[in-house]
Amino acid sequence: MRNCEGIRESIGSWLDGELSAAESESVRAHLVSCTDCGETRRRLEKMQLALKAALISQAPQIEFMSFWRGVERRINQKRAWYDDLLDWSRGLFAAPRVAWMVPAVIGILLVLASTDVWRLGGSRNSFASVESIDAYGRSVALLREQETKTTVIWLYQDQEGENEAAEDTAKSAPTF
Repeated sequence: MRNCEGIRESIGSWLDGELSAAESESVRAHLVSCTDCGETRRRLEKMQLALKAALISQAPQIEFMSFWRGVERRINQKRAWYDDLLDWSRGLFAAPRVAWMVPAVIGILLVLASTDVWRLGGSRNSFASVESIDAYGRSVALLREQETKTTVIWLYQDQEGENEAAEDTAKSAPTF
């Protein structure tokens, strides 16, 4: 039976002459010996004859010259730019491209949403008050920003103030 399944799949190719000589002889020998496969062959031959008869009866009614002229005209006809654009855009929405487009659009939207321009309230005030203390050539500056809860502290020495303080101590100190 297992052999019959393979033969039944090959009967159509055998009738069309598509099999090699060895395969064709193997199928023919099996069809002679197996009545079930022989019946399948007879049904396929009957269907093939019916299709040929229908084609022969309808073929004279078909005007092939006007058909081929129409085909040539459509091939040579200049297409509008929007038709080409439409055909091109159809390829954009093919399944593999759409699969990559979805994460790309989500990524772009996340980037846009994370920028300050799109936040409610417009642009934030970039001016912040800096508190500073200057004493004896040393300075401390403190910046607090409430929105981001950020504190920045600068510690630096004022070169001018340091020189002035050094001169004051030099004048008041006794010289030897």
